[in-house]
Amino acid sequence: ALAFLAAAGLGVPFLAAWLSRGLGEQRVTARAELNTQVIDGLQGIRDVLALGRSRTQIESLAACNRALGRVQRRIASITGLQVALSDLLMTTAMWALVILAIPLVAARYIDGVYLGVIGLLALASFEAVQPLALAFQGLGHSLAAAGRVFAVADAPPPVVESAAPQPIPADPDGSGGFGLSFEHVDFTYRRGEREVLSDISFDLRPGSRVAVVGPSGAGKSTLVRLALRFWNPVSGIVRLNGLDIRSLSLHDLRDLVSVVDQDTYLFNDSLRANLLLARPEASEAEIEAAVEQAQLTEFVRQLPQGLKTRVGEQGLQLSGGERQRVAIARALLKNAPILILDEVTANLDPLTERALLDALDELTWDRTVLQITHRLLGMERIDEILVLDHGSIVERGTHDELLAVEGLYRQLFDVQQGVLIFS
Repeated sequence: ALAFLAAAGLGVPFLAAWLSRGLGEQRVTARAELNTQVIDGLQGIRDVLALGRSRTQIESLAACNRALGRVQRRIASITGLQVALSDLLMTTAMWALVILAIPLVAARYIDGVYLGVIGLLALASFEAVQPLALAFQGLGHSLAAAGRVFAVADAPPPVVESAAPQPIPADPDGSGGFGLSFEHVDFTYRRGEREVLSDISFDLRPGSRVAVVGPSGAGKSTLVRLALRFWNPVSGIVRLNGLDIRSLSLHDLRDLVSVVDQDTYLFNDSLRANLLLARPEASEAEIEAAVEQAQLTEFVRQLPQGLKTRVGEQGLQLSGGERQRVAIARALLKNAPILILDEVTANLDPLTERALLDALDELTWDRTVLQITHRLLGMERIDEILVLDHGSIVERGTHDELLAVEGLYRQLFDVQQGVLIFS
Protein backbone atom coordinates (compact mmCIF):
# COMPACT_ATOMS: atom_id res chain seq x y z
CA ALA A 1 0.00 0.00 0.00
CA LEU A 2 2.86 2.41 0.85
CA ALA A 3 4.49 1.71 -2.50
CA PHE A 4 1.34 2.55 -4.42
CA LEU A 5 0.75 5.65 -2.26
CA ALA A 6 4.32 6.84 -2.93
CA ALA A 7 3.81 6.38 -6.67
CA ALA A 8 0.51 8.28 -6.59
CA GLY A 9 1.70 10.99 -4.16
CA LEU A 10 5.16 11.61 -5.64
CA GLY A 11 5.54 9.97 -9.04
CA VAL A 12 2.33 11.20 -10.64
CA PRO A 13 2.66 14.82 -9.34
CA PHE A 14 6.25 15.12 -10.57
CA LEU A 15 5.28 13.61 -13.93
CA ALA A 16 2.38 16.11 -14.23
CA ALA A 17 4.66 19.01 -13.25
CA TRP A 18 7.30 17.93 -15.79
CA LEU A 19 4.77 17.60 -18.60
CA SER A 20 3.15 20.95 -17.68
CA ARG A 21 6.36 22.99 -17.45
CA GLY A 22 5.92 26.32 -19.18
CA LEU A 23 2.25 25.73 -19.96
CA GLY A 24 1.02 27.75 -16.96
CA GLU A 25 2.91 30.85 -18.06
CA GLN A 26 1.75 30.35 -21.65
CA ARG A 27 -1.88 30.14 -20.51
CA VAL A 28 -1.61 33.31 -18.38
CA THR A 29 0.03 35.20 -21.24
CA ALA A 30 -2.46 33.97 -23.84
CA ARG A 31 -5.45 34.77 -21.63
CA ALA A 32 -4.11 38.26 -20.87
CA GLU A 33 -3.58 38.92 -24.58
CA LEU A 34 -7.10 37.75 -25.39
CA ASN A 35 -8.60 39.98 -22.67
CA THR A 36 -6.62 42.93 -23.98
CA GLN A 37 -7.80 42.32 -27.52
CA VAL A 38 -11.44 42.05 -26.42
CA ILE A 39 -11.35 45.25 -24.33
CA ASP A 40 -9.48 47.24 -26.99
CA GLY A 41 -11.85 45.98 -29.66
CA LEU A 42 -14.94 47.00 -27.71
CA GLN A 43 -13.61 50.40 -26.65
CA GLY A 44 -12.34 51.20 -30.13
CA ILE A 45 -15.13 49.60 -32.11
CA ARG A 46 -16.21 52.84 -33.78
CA ASP A 47 -12.71 53.51 -35.12
CA VAL A 48 -12.32 49.89 -36.20
CA LEU A 49 -15.60 50.00 -38.15
CA ALA A 50 -14.87 53.45 -39.58
CA LEU A 51 -11.48 52.31 -40.87
CA GLY A 52 -12.89 49.08 -42.28
CA ARG A 53 -10.68 46.89 -40.09
CA SER A 54 -13.42 44.78 -38.47
CA ARG A 55 -12.32 41.60 -40.28
CA THR A 56 -8.72 42.14 -39.19
CA GLN A 57 -9.85 42.68 -35.60
CA ILE A 58 -11.97 39.51 -35.66
CA GLU A 59 -9.06 37.51 -37.12
CA SER A 60 -6.74 38.84 -34.41
CA LEU A 61 -9.24 37.83 -31.73
CA ALA A 62 -9.64 34.40 -33.31
CA ALA A 63 -5.85 33.91 -33.39
CA CYS A 64 -5.59 34.78 -29.67
CA ASN A 65 -8.46 32.42 -28.91
CA ARG A 66 -6.82 29.59 -30.87
CA ALA A 67 -3.52 30.12 -29.06
CA LEU A 68 -5.29 29.95 -25.70
CA GLY A 69 -7.27 26.89 -26.86
CA ARG A 70 -4.08 25.02 -27.85
CA VAL A 71 -2.55 25.58 -24.42
CA GLN A 72 -5.73 24.60 -22.62
CA ARG A 73 -6.08 21.40 -24.67
CA ARG A 74 -2.54 20.36 -23.74
CA ILE A 75 -3.27 21.09 -20.09
CA ALA A 76 -6.54 19.13 -20.31
CA SER A 77 -4.69 16.14 -21.82
CA ILE A 78 -2.15 16.17 -19.01
CA THR A 79 -4.96 16.47 -16.47
CA GLY A 80 -6.68 13.46 -17.99
CA LEU A 81 -3.43 11.48 -17.91
CA GLN A 82 -2.71 12.24 -14.26
CA VAL A 83 -6.31 11.44 -13.22
CA ALA A 84 -6.14 8.13 -15.13
CA LEU A 85 -2.79 7.20 -13.54
CA SER A 86 -4.04 8.10 -10.08
CA ASP A 87 -7.19 5.99 -10.53
CA LEU A 88 -5.14 3.12 -11.98
CA LEU A 89 -2.75 3.13 -9.02
CA MET A 90 -5.63 3.35 -6.55
CA THR A 91 -7.56 0.48 -8.14
CA THR A 92 -4.43 -1.65 -8.53
CA ALA A 93 -3.49 -1.07 -4.88
CA MET A 94 -6.97 -2.11 -3.73
CA TRP A 95 -6.94 -5.31 -5.78
CA ALA A 96 -3.38 -6.17 -4.73
CA LEU A 97 -4.26 -5.84 -1.06
CA VAL A 98 -7.47 -7.81 -1.45
CA ILE A 99 -5.74 -10.62 -3.39
CA LEU A 100 -2.97 -10.79 -0.79
CA ALA A 101 -5.52 -10.85 2.02
CA ILE A 102 -7.72 -13.64 0.59
CA PRO A 103 -5.28 -16.48 1.53
CA LEU A 104 -4.97 -15.00 5.01
CA VAL A 105 -8.74 -15.02 5.40
CA ALA A 106 -8.92 -18.58 4.09
CA ALA A 107 -6.27 -19.68 6.60
CA ARG A 108 -8.19 -17.82 9.33
CA TYR A 109 -5.18 -15.62 10.15
CA ILE A 110 -7.52 -12.62 9.89
CA ASP A 111 -11.25 -12.35 10.28
CA GLY A 112 -13.24 -12.39 7.02
CA VAL A 113 -14.99 -9.12 7.85
CA TYR A 114 -11.68 -7.28 7.48
CA LEU A 115 -11.40 -8.19 3.81
CA GLY A 116 -13.85 -5.42 2.86
CA VAL A 117 -12.23 -3.05 5.34
CA ILE A 118 -8.82 -3.56 3.71
CA GLY A 119 -10.23 -2.72 0.26
CA LEU A 120 -12.10 0.35 1.46
CA LEU A 121 -9.10 1.54 3.48
CA ALA A 122 -6.91 1.36 0.38
CA LEU A 123 -9.40 3.47 -1.57
CA ALA A 124 -9.77 6.00 1.25
CA SER A 125 -6.01 6.42 1.72
CA PHE A 126 -5.63 7.63 -1.87
CA GLU A 127 -7.97 10.57 -1.27
CA ALA A 128 -5.15 12.26 0.66
CA VAL A 129 -2.60 12.10 -2.19
CA GLN A 130 -4.71 12.36 -5.37
CA PRO A 131 -5.05 16.24 -5.21
CA LEU A 132 -1.24 16.57 -5.15
CA ALA A 133 -0.96 15.83 -8.86
CA LEU A 134 -3.45 18.56 -9.76
CA ALA A 135 -1.69 20.99 -7.43
CA PHE A 136 1.70 20.32 -9.02
CA GLN A 137 0.20 20.69 -12.47
CA GLY A 138 -1.29 24.09 -11.59
CA LEU A 139 1.86 25.29 -9.89
CA GLY A 140 3.24 26.82 -13.08
CA HIS A 141 0.02 28.78 -13.67
CA SER A 142 -0.02 30.05 -10.08
CA LEU A 143 3.63 31.11 -10.21
CA ALA A 144 3.14 32.92 -13.52
CA ALA A 145 0.05 34.75 -12.24
CA ALA A 146 1.79 35.63 -8.97
CA GLY A 147 4.76 36.95 -10.95
CA ARG A 148 2.52 39.39 -12.81
CA VAL A 149 0.88 40.53 -9.58
CA PHE A 150 4.15 41.00 -7.69
CA ALA A 151 5.70 42.84 -10.62
CA VAL A 152 3.08 45.53 -10.01
CA ALA A 153 2.93 45.28 -6.22
CA ASP A 154 6.72 45.39 -5.79
CA ALA A 155 7.29 48.27 -8.22
CA PRO A 156 8.67 51.26 -6.32
CA PRO A 157 6.14 54.11 -6.13
CA PRO A 158 7.08 57.24 -8.12
CA VAL A 159 6.68 59.32 -4.93
CA VAL A 160 6.99 58.43 -1.26
CA GLU A 161 5.01 60.39 1.28
CA SER A 162 6.93 62.00 4.12
CA ALA A 163 6.91 59.93 7.33
CA ALA A 164 6.37 63.13 9.34
CA PRO A 165 4.46 65.53 7.05
CA GLN A 166 4.60 69.23 7.80
CA PRO A 167 1.46 71.30 8.30
CA ILE A 168 0.32 73.50 5.42
CA PRO A 169 2.34 76.71 5.67
CA ALA A 170 0.65 80.09 5.91
CA ASP A 171 1.09 82.64 3.18
CA PRO A 172 4.28 84.60 3.95
CA ASP A 173 2.62 87.78 2.60
CA GLY A 174 -0.21 87.45 5.10
CA SER A 175 -2.94 87.46 2.45
CA GLY A 176 -4.15 84.00 3.40
CA GLY A 177 -3.72 82.66 -0.14
CA PHE A 178 -1.60 79.87 -1.52
CA GLY A 179 1.12 80.03 -4.14
CA LEU A 180 3.45 77.65 -5.94
CA SER A 181 7.01 78.18 -7.05
CA PHE A 182 9.29 76.10 -9.26
CA GLU A 183 13.01 76.48 -8.58
CA HIS A 184 15.43 75.17 -11.24
CA VAL A 185 13.30 72.09 -11.88
CA ASP A 186 14.57 69.37 -14.21
CA PHE A 187 12.53 66.29 -15.03
CA THR A 188 12.73 63.17 -17.15
CA TYR A 189 10.39 60.17 -17.05
CA ARG A 190 13.19 57.60 -17.42
CA ARG A 191 16.87 57.78 -16.82
CA GLY A 192 18.89 58.16 -19.99
CA GLU A 193 16.06 59.76 -21.95
CA ARG A 194 15.95 63.41 -22.94
CA GLU A 195 14.79 65.89 -20.34
CA VAL A 196 11.12 66.77 -20.52
CA LEU A 197 11.72 69.91 -18.43
CA SER A 198 14.99 71.74 -18.02
CA ASP A 199 15.79 74.47 -15.47
CA ILE A 200 12.18 75.62 -14.96
CA SER A 201 11.86 78.52 -12.53
CA PHE A 202 8.82 80.72 -11.93
CA ASP A 203 6.60 81.98 -9.10
CA LEU A 204 2.85 81.54 -8.98
CA ARG A 205 2.12 84.04 -6.25
CA PRO A 206 -1.11 83.89 -4.19
CA GLY A 207 -3.94 85.41 -6.19
CA SER A 208 -1.90 85.73 -9.38
CA ARG A 209 -2.55 84.29 -12.83
CA VAL A 210 0.26 82.66 -14.79
CA ALA A 211 -0.10 81.07 -18.22
CA VAL A 212 2.24 78.47 -19.72
CA VAL A 213 2.03 78.37 -23.51
CA GLY A 214 3.95 76.71 -26.27
CA PRO A 215 3.74 74.11 -29.01
CA SER A 216 2.52 70.56 -28.38
CA GLY A 217 5.08 68.35 -26.66
CA ALA A 218 6.86 71.27 -25.00
CA GLY A 219 6.32 69.82 -21.51
CA LYS A 220 3.40 71.99 -20.37
CA SER A 221 1.23 69.22 -18.91
CA THR A 222 4.21 67.74 -17.06
CA LEU A 223 4.16 70.84 -14.84
CA VAL A 224 0.72 69.77 -13.59
CA ARG A 225 2.01 66.31 -12.62
CA LEU A 226 4.86 67.86 -10.69
CA ALA A 227 2.60 70.41 -8.96
CA LEU A 228 0.32 67.58 -7.78
CA ARG A 229 3.35 65.46 -6.95
CA PHE A 230 2.46 62.56 -9.15
CA TRP A 231 6.20 62.64 -9.85
CA ASN A 232 9.20 64.22 -8.16
CA PRO A 233 11.62 66.47 -10.03
CA VAL A 234 14.95 64.90 -10.95
CA SER A 235 16.50 68.05 -9.56
CA GLY A 236 15.18 71.34 -8.24
CA ILE A 237 12.32 72.05 -5.83
CA VAL A 238 8.59 72.75 -6.09
CA ARG A 239 7.38 74.82 -3.13
CA LEU A 240 3.97 75.66 -1.68
CA ASN A 241 4.10 78.97 0.20
CA GLY A 242 7.86 78.53 0.47
CA LEU A 243 7.81 74.94 1.80
CA ASP A 244 9.06 71.98 -0.25
CA ILE A 245 5.95 70.00 -1.26
CA ARG A 246 7.85 66.74 -0.60
CA SER A 247 7.53 67.49 3.12
CA LEU A 248 3.73 67.83 2.91
CA SER A 249 1.02 65.20 3.14
CA LEU A 250 -0.16 64.22 -0.34
CA HIS A 251 -3.77 64.57 0.79
CA ASP A 252 -3.18 68.07 2.16
CA LEU A 253 -1.35 69.16 -0.99
CA ARG A 254 -3.94 67.83 -3.45
CA ASP A 255 -6.79 69.15 -1.32
CA LEU A 256 -5.58 72.67 -2.12
CA VAL A 257 -5.51 72.19 -5.88
CA SER A 258 -8.32 71.84 -8.43
CA VAL A 259 -7.35 70.61 -11.87
CA VAL A 260 -9.26 70.73 -15.14
CA ASP A 261 -7.35 68.28 -17.30
CA GLN A 262 -7.51 67.98 -21.07
CA ASP A 263 -8.23 64.23 -20.72
CA THR A 264 -11.14 64.18 -18.30
CA TYR A 265 -12.15 60.78 -16.97
CA LEU A 266 -15.80 60.28 -16.10
CA PHE A 267 -16.95 57.20 -14.21
CA ASN A 268 -19.84 55.02 -15.36
CA ASP A 269 -22.21 56.64 -12.90
CA SER A 270 -24.67 59.50 -12.75
CA LEU A 271 -23.66 63.05 -13.63
CA ARG A 272 -24.28 64.04 -10.01
CA ALA A 273 -21.94 61.32 -8.70
CA ASN A 274 -19.20 62.46 -11.07
CA LEU A 275 -19.57 66.03 -9.80
CA LEU A 276 -19.64 65.00 -6.14
CA LEU A 277 -16.31 63.27 -6.63
CA ALA A 278 -14.78 66.71 -6.06
CA ARG A 279 -16.66 67.40 -2.81
CA PRO A 280 -19.03 64.68 -1.54
CA GLU A 281 -20.57 66.95 1.09
CA ALA A 282 -21.61 69.65 -1.41
CA SER A 283 -25.21 70.86 -1.14
CA GLU A 284 -27.76 70.85 -3.95
CA ALA A 285 -27.44 74.63 -4.29
CA GLU A 286 -23.66 74.39 -4.65
CA ILE A 287 -23.99 71.70 -7.32
CA GLU A 288 -26.46 73.81 -9.29
CA ALA A 289 -24.18 76.85 -8.97
CA ALA A 290 -21.19 74.90 -10.32
CA VAL A 291 -23.31 73.57 -13.21
CA GLU A 292 -24.46 77.09 -14.01
CA GLN A 293 -20.93 78.50 -13.86
CA ALA A 294 -19.68 75.78 -16.23
CA GLN A 295 -22.53 76.63 -18.65
CA LEU A 296 -24.07 73.18 -18.31
CA THR A 297 -27.54 74.20 -17.12
CA GLU A 298 -29.26 73.98 -20.49
CA PHE A 299 -27.58 70.67 -21.25
CA VAL A 300 -28.67 69.18 -17.90
CA ARG A 301 -32.27 70.28 -18.52
CA GLN A 302 -32.33 68.31 -21.76
CA LEU A 303 -31.18 65.08 -20.09
CA PRO A 304 -33.97 62.55 -19.41
CA GLN A 305 -33.15 62.33 -15.69
CA GLY A 306 -31.22 65.56 -15.20
CA LEU A 307 -28.24 65.15 -12.91
CA LYS A 308 -29.29 61.55 -12.22
CA THR A 309 -28.59 60.57 -15.83
CA ARG A 310 -25.76 58.07 -16.19
CA VAL A 311 -22.91 59.23 -18.42
CA GLY A 312 -21.83 55.77 -19.60
CA GLU A 313 -18.43 54.12 -19.52
CA GLN A 314 -15.72 56.80 -19.62
CA GLY A 315 -18.50 59.34 -20.18
CA LEU A 316 -18.92 58.24 -23.80
CA GLN A 317 -22.58 59.28 -23.83
CA LEU A 318 -21.37 62.88 -23.62
CA SER A 319 -19.55 64.84 -26.29
CA GLY A 320 -15.96 65.99 -25.79
CA GLY A 321 -17.09 69.54 -25.02
CA GLU A 322 -19.70 68.33 -22.53
CA ARG A 323 -17.13 66.18 -20.73
CA GLN A 324 -14.82 69.18 -20.56
CA ARG A 325 -17.52 71.36 -19.01
CA VAL A 326 -18.32 68.64 -16.48
CA ALA A 327 -14.63 68.72 -15.51
CA ILE A 328 -14.82 72.50 -15.09
CA ALA A 329 -17.95 72.19 -12.94
CA ARG A 330 -16.22 69.57 -10.82
CA ALA A 331 -13.19 71.81 -10.30
CA LEU A 332 -15.38 74.79 -9.40
CA LEU A 333 -17.36 72.65 -6.96
CA LYS A 334 -14.16 71.63 -5.18
CA ASN A 335 -13.47 75.33 -4.63
CA ALA A 336 -9.74 74.88 -3.95
CA PRO A 337 -7.57 78.00 -3.61
CA ILE A 338 -5.24 76.93 -6.45
CA LEU A 339 -6.79 76.22 -9.85
CA ILE A 340 -4.85 74.58 -12.67
CA LEU A 341 -6.43 74.72 -16.12
CA ASP A 342 -4.78 72.29 -18.54
CA GLU A 343 -6.13 72.98 -22.05
CA VAL A 344 -9.46 73.83 -20.44
CA THR A 345 -11.16 74.79 -23.71
CA ALA A 346 -9.63 72.11 -25.91
CA ASN A 347 -12.96 70.57 -27.00
CA LEU A 348 -15.15 73.67 -27.12
CA ASP A 349 -16.41 75.70 -30.06
CA PRO A 350 -15.07 79.29 -30.32
CA LEU A 351 -18.23 80.98 -28.97
CA THR A 352 -18.49 78.69 -25.95
CA GLU A 353 -14.75 78.98 -25.45
CA ARG A 354 -14.83 82.77 -25.20
CA ALA A 355 -17.91 82.77 -22.97
CA LEU A 356 -16.41 80.19 -20.65
CA LEU A 357 -13.09 82.01 -20.39
CA ASP A 358 -14.96 85.21 -19.48
CA ALA A 359 -16.92 83.32 -16.83
CA LEU A 360 -13.80 81.68 -15.43
CA ASP A 361 -12.06 85.04 -15.28
CA GLU A 362 -14.85 86.40 -13.08
CA LEU A 363 -15.15 83.28 -10.92
CA THR A 364 -11.44 82.91 -10.21
CA TRP A 365 -10.46 86.49 -9.51
CA ASP A 366 -9.56 85.60 -5.89
CA ARG A 367 -7.78 82.33 -6.67
CA THR A 368 -4.29 81.40 -7.74
CA VAL A 369 -4.53 80.24 -11.35
CA LEU A 370 -2.05 78.35 -13.51
CA GLN A 371 -3.36 78.15 -17.06
CA ILE A 372 -1.72 75.75 -19.49
CA THR A 373 -2.77 76.21 -23.07
CA HIS A 374 -1.72 76.45 -26.66
CA ARG A 375 -4.71 78.68 -27.46
CA LEU A 376 -3.71 82.31 -26.94
CA LEU A 377 -7.11 83.68 -26.01
CA GLY A 378 -7.53 86.09 -23.11
CA MET A 379 -3.78 86.33 -22.57
CA GLU A 380 -4.05 90.07 -21.89
CA ARG A 381 -5.66 89.17 -18.54
CA ILE A 382 -2.68 87.08 -17.43
CA ASP A 383 -0.11 88.51 -15.01
CA GLU A 384 2.81 86.56 -16.52
CA ILE A 385 3.11 84.34 -19.58
CA LEU A 386 5.78 81.64 -19.83
CA VAL A 387 6.63 80.38 -23.31
CA LEU A 388 7.83 76.78 -23.15
CA ASP A 389 9.70 75.11 -25.99
CA HIS A 390 11.45 71.73 -25.83
CA GLY A 391 11.17 71.72 -22.05
CA SER A 392 12.74 75.14 -21.43
CA ILE A 393 11.33 78.60 -20.81
CA VAL A 394 12.42 80.59 -23.85
CA GLU A 395 10.35 83.74 -23.23
CA ARG A 396 8.46 85.29 -20.33
CA GLY A 397 6.51 88.48 -19.77
CA THR A 398 3.08 90.01 -20.26
CA HIS A 399 1.04 89.69 -23.44
CA ASP A 400 2.10 93.09 -24.76
CA GLU A 401 5.75 92.58 -23.85
CA LEU A 402 5.92 89.25 -25.65
CA LEU A 403 4.23 90.60 -28.76
CA ALA A 404 6.85 93.33 -28.93
CA VAL A 405 9.72 90.81 -28.73
CA GLU A 406 8.88 89.22 -32.11
CA GLY A 407 9.76 85.74 -30.80
CA LEU A 408 8.02 82.38 -30.58
CA TYR A 409 5.01 83.82 -28.75
CA ARG A 410 4.46 86.36 -31.53
CA GLN A 411 4.70 83.58 -34.13
CA LEU A 412 2.11 81.46 -32.31
CA PHE A 413 -0.15 84.47 -31.85
CA ASP A 414 0.05 85.52 -35.52
CA VAL A 415 -0.68 81.98 -36.73
CA GLN A 416 -3.72 81.64 -34.48
CA GLN A 417 -5.00 85.06 -35.34
CA GLY A 418 -4.73 84.19 -39.01
CA VAL A 419 -6.66 80.98 -38.46
CA LEU A 420 -9.35 82.75 -36.42
CA ILE A 421 -9.73 85.53 -39.00
CA PHE A 422 -9.90 83.02 -41.82
CA SER A 423 -12.51 80.90 -40.01
